[in-house]
Amino acid sequence: MNASLNILTSIPMYKYITDTIKNNLKSILRDCTKPESKAVTEVARGLLGDNDPIMRHLAQNAEVSAKKQGEKYSYHLEKVDLMERVEKVALRHALSELKKYTIIAYDLSDIAKESAKKMEKLRRVFDGSKRKPTNGYTFHGVGINHMLVKTELHDGDKDFLPQIRKRIVSDISEILKRNGKNQGVWVFDRGNDDKQFFHFLRSELKVHFIVRLKENRQVVIKKTGVVIRVRDLKEGQYDVLLFNRMNTKVIKEYSYRLVIHNHLDEKQPIRLLTTLSKKRFSKRQIVTMYLQRWGIENSFKRIKQKFGLEKIRVLKYQTFENLIALTLFSLLISTVIYQRIQQMNHQLIAGVLMLYKKFLKQWSLKFNLDSFITFLQKTIPPLINRNHSPPNQPSLFSHYLLEKLGSI
Repeated sequence: MNASLNILTSIPMYKYITDTIKNNLKSILRDCTKPESKAVTEVARGLLGDNDPIMRHLAQNAEVSAKKQGEKYSYHLEKVDLMERVEKVALRHALSELKKYTIIAYDLSDIAKESAKKMEKLRRVFDGSKRKPTNGYTFHGVGINHMLVKTELHDGDKDFLPQIRKRIVSDISEILKRNGKNQGVWVFDRGNDDKQFFHFLRSELKVHFIVRLKENRQVVIKKTGVVIRVRDLKEGQYDVLLFNRMNTKVIKEYSYRLVIHNHLDEKQPIRLLTTLSKKRFSKRQIVTMYLQRWGIENSFKRIKQKFGLEKIRVLKYQTFENLIALTLFSLLISTVIYQRIQQMNHQLIAGVLMLYKKFLKQWSLKFNLDSFITFLQKTIPPLINRNHSPPNQPSLFSHYLLEKLGSI
């Protein structure tokens, strides 16, 4: 199986993939020293081909011990700051496809480090997959056109979550304005139900948004002046006003559209507050636009499962942050190449698509980004092959005694 796929290493299509990686690394490696550039390049290649962010497993030199190379990677990744550079590359790709009503999704996720004890700035977080508290980190993410363009670890020693959220949204909105781009439609989950935040988006940033409300959110029906919680409203659409911070005064300057829709049987209705008008978007379209927020959830899932985000084992916070940046870069490269093979505008791209389809047939997979990432990881060989499994050790007991003891 692998032999048939390794044909990629001897044809121009393989060069197309590696050139894409190198070209996108150029701006990230700017101002880095040669040793730093080499370390970052080798780690990036290892993440794309090895699916294991443990430093010594990414070793690329057979003549130097894996442990020594892992220490070298950790040392150099502690000296640089890659996150902002990777985000600029990601934004450049995402903005080329940005339209007036493109969905820009913001969300929070967790990095569970249940067994970690000595990592810097470790916190108690809620592990969403296991539904329980654990050690780890919280990180902010922003996705545009289903492309993850920003990941930022939450540093609780500096700011609260709402402060970082406000800064992230402001920074990206400013970049869009500066580049003369449409600002899209921001979409937020109900964890961001904050009327002060709504007022900031509306009055200062002047952006469109859709946010899911908690059921106890209190609103004022604009037509009748009735004060009511959204859980007590029937399915439909309403023009509503919100109270000020202390709930002592209704802010009449800005009105909003409240959409309540039973989109799933036997489930609570979805309650969405938006600035988008009824004339341009129907109730069903608003719900559909909100549900596109799942694109960022899928991106979080990919960097955890496909690039082993939660397997990272380092002590220094800066090294950890840079490894997260390189997992974001790996996901970005995979997404960019996947989008290009669907456009079929170059002979080399057509060749990659042909091999990808062959891979899908061999592995019985579907045509999607997840399977394409697997395809890249199977076809981009590491410079050397290392066996990470521990060697078989001889038993201290005799065969007769082992049978007597049985399984433990």
